[in-house]
Amino acid sequence: MTTARPSLPKNAAQSAVVRTIFTRVIWRHWKQETRRSLLLLILLAIGVAAFFSIRLANRAAVASFASFTNVVTKQTDAILAAPVGNLSDSILEELGTALKGDGVEIIPILELVAATPRLSQETKLNSRPPITLLGLDLVALQNLADREEQDRKWFSQTKAAPSHQTTEPQAAPNDLWRILNQPNAVFCSETMAREDSLNVGSNLSMVLNDKQLELEICGIIPGRSDQPAVPRNLIIVDLPALQHLAGKQGLLDRIEFLFPPAVKGTPAAQTLIDKIEKTAGGRGRVKTPESRRETAAVMTQGFQLNLTILSLLALLVGIYLIFQSLDAAVVRRRSEIATLRALGVTPREILYAWVLEALILGIAGGVLGTFGGWLLAQGAVRVVSTTVNALYYATNVTAAELHLGETLLAISTAVACSVLAGWLPASRAALIPPAQLLTRGMDAKEPEPQLRHIVWGTPLFLAAIGLALLPPIALKGGGHFPLGGYLSALFGILGGGIITGEFLLLLGFVAAPLTKNSASLKLGNSHISQPTGRHRWAVAALLCAVAMTGGMIILVASFEKSVSLWIQHTLQADLYVTSDANQTATSYNRIPEATWSAIVTQTDISDSDVALILPAELPNGTVRLMGTNLAFYERHNQFTWLQKPTDHRIYQTSENTALCIVSEAFTERFGNRVGDPLELPTPLGKQTLTIAGIYSDYGDEKGVIMVDRTHLSRWMNTTDASTLSLIASPGTDPLRLQSELRQRHPGLAILTNTHLRNEVMRIFRQTFAITYALEGIGILVSLVGLGTTLASILLERKNELTTLRALGMTPRHIAFATAWEGSAIAFCGAFGGLLMSIGLGAVLIYVVNKQTFGWTLQPMVPVRPLLALVCGVVLCGSLTAWCVGRWGSTLPADREP
Repeated sequence: MTTARPSLPKNAAQSAVVRTIFTRVIWRHWKQETRRSLLLLILLAIGVAAFFSIRLANRAAVASFASFTNVVTKQTDAILAAPVGNLSDSILEELGTALKGDGVEIIPILELVAATPRLSQETKLNSRPPITLLGLDLVALQNLADREEQDRKWFSQTKAAPSHQTTEPQAAPNDLWRILNQPNAVFCSETMAREDSLNVGSNLSMVLNDKQLELEICGIIPGRSDQPAVPRNLIIVDLPALQHLAGKQGLLDRIEFLFPPAVKGTPAAQTLIDKIEKTAGGRGRVKTPESRRETAAVMTQGFQLNLTILSLLALLVGIYLIFQSLDAAVVRRRSEIATLRALGVTPREILYAWVLEALILGIAGGVLGTFGGWLLAQGAVRVVSTTVNALYYATNVTAAELHLGETLLAISTAVACSVLAGWLPASRAALIPPAQLLTRGMDAKEPEPQLRHIVWGTPLFLAAIGLALLPPIALKGGGHFPLGGYLSALFGILGGGIITGEFLLLLGFVAAPLTKNSASLKLGNSHISQPTGRHRWAVAALLCAVAMTGGMIILVASFEKSVSLWIQHTLQADLYVTSDANQTATSYNRIPEATWSAIVTQTDISDSDVALILPAELPNGTVRLMGTNLAFYERHNQFTWLQKPTDHRIYQTSENTALCIVSEAFTERFGNRVGDPLELPTPLGKQTLTIAGIYSDYGDEKGVIMVDRTHLSRWMNTTDASTLSLIASPGTDPLRLQSELRQRHPGLAILTNTHLRNEVMRIFRQTFAITYALEGIGILVSLVGLGTTLASILLERKNELTTLRALGMTPRHIAFATAWEGSAIAFCGAFGGLLMSIGLGAVLIYVVNKQTFGWTLQPMVPVRPLLALVCGVVLCGSLTAWCVGRWGSTLPADREP
């Protein structure tokens, strides 16, 4: 018999009923189970925090690529840069004539990356933060500041005024001419001055190219009220002075343009851009600041996407736990739900109430997770920026700021995951018939139909195989996103989680004879022989975490094996020389000809390679252009060929002008093959090259074009070098030679073969540091989830535990029974995860890695780390189960489950 509904509109009546169910049933249980509800909330928040922190760290690293010019002037409207190499400053006069009367501010810039001198005991590469030296026309900057902001003074800072002093420095009329006539005068950021105790007049040591420079702080960079704070590691130098210090007289990195306010956003702005492009001819390309930031995002998009996907591991495990918790709530509240149905509550209202619970859980977990994620991001951003520095471009970012869009995305993701996880339990609750007023916990002993697991799990596995065969999605800049690979991993984990739950039945059957002599073990095994849905979901959660972690272990081991073999084959010289200022992937410091020529002509050097490395912007994306002595590589067999050249002219300087070889990553990114033509923009015009061979290179995912250095030097009109590879004469001690060269050239980094190999492997492992942390979070969440599952099951067995205690079972016996139950769950999850990790590792190696980075890896399955992972998970699961069993054995008989 049902009760009459109030005479309200249908939607209003349903809302009132749902609110009543939530406040009288769901909220009451939440208050009674405060600790368990809070723990579930925290687990969800951990998953959201891992996802959110990586997103914030990635955003901060990309944002740091924004033009440093914006710090000292307004955001420019156009940027002119050469596709390869530098611009000649002779173009400034032509641009001034072409733009005369248009009111355009022309800002020539030379931007270099330097570093502080290496300490005598310091031997690590990339151990010092990069210092950005920005060469600007200081007179033009002061004139611009005088017109716009009178308080932004460049030349009114005296030696008597400390950099951190808040009062306005006194004017010094001769400062302008003193600074312009002092080639080592620089402006530093207020943060650098404060943290390094620098004042106006202090000296600052810096390494640039092959020399150590002594700079003098002549002022603090004036900030802008409409721009963020000046980055710590930014130093501004007068343009002619920096050109002299860097040996780049007459050269510019780029030219930026400020359009009149009335022109911005109008067709006239495009007219000005067209005029700039016409004036530049083929010497440069015009970009907007937005497109330049997009270029930075494109460079790191593969790295960012992989970290984002990996950060979802903890969130995926969290979905399992939410499902377990809400499904357990349905079991515990069956009688209440059935009573509500008997009182006239419709299935839809029951469904809405449970979905509302999942929704609120998602919102609360999302909000808590974003706060925790912001805290985690402060540490993650340093790890991410270290990797970005090593692989992509210089970044000085040390902190991650909250971002509204990322915050909303994280909360929305948490809500979507929570509602998705709660939908099936909500549907189950809605389908409980009113007449089925069963005793609480009875459902926990009802085995579920096994056919359902096979029917669901097998198609997911088959779908995973099919998805792994899909081609990648093409991204801007020649990148690829392996969507099929990621979906294959997801479907495989879901299918494996469903099927692996059946391992519990098999384990219970096999272990039955072994447990017959122990009442505790026999009791625990009886629950394994008839597992509930929550037992299976606990197995699935552990499988997810172990499979992802094991798959990454296989990927990293395969990477390490491939890189190790590559460097053994590639690095065969005795000594390697480069500028000691090269601390990042975009530190293109040079070694002048006078320096490298004096080194390679020494009598104790029997052979050498002088290489020039430049970034090159092709129509489809940025690559690395390398000019080297190809005959040197051939003499020492340093190439790892994927497709060896058949045209041996490639090794002869007099005949290889129109030939090049490219890396595997280049061919995967742009689709070129041996024999294809390749147009390379240079200051002397386009050079048409033919690809003669393809080699393996694990040092650059963007791709490398290698030509003979003689031709590249002629095209670029430079005799400078980037790196030297030295072969010592027979009988010469490389360590002695290294010491002598360091004494004569303190601005150069001179590394032995062994040291460089060790440093390459250290930097390689460092790039995976954050993946280990994310994997650890996933394992931790799944183990805590195992504990909450067992605690929930024990609460449902309250009457059974009371009976067992009455029959003489001690807390230790009950703890043993629970430990066996938890150990079985942990073993099945870990063993299934181990098997799954092998398939997942194959997907990561042959699909995700190949499509993202374009590298062919040598597969390797590290047995010991994988077995250690499985044993560790089983051991931790057993200890967790033991602790939960001890707690459950002391539950009072009247405890509300």
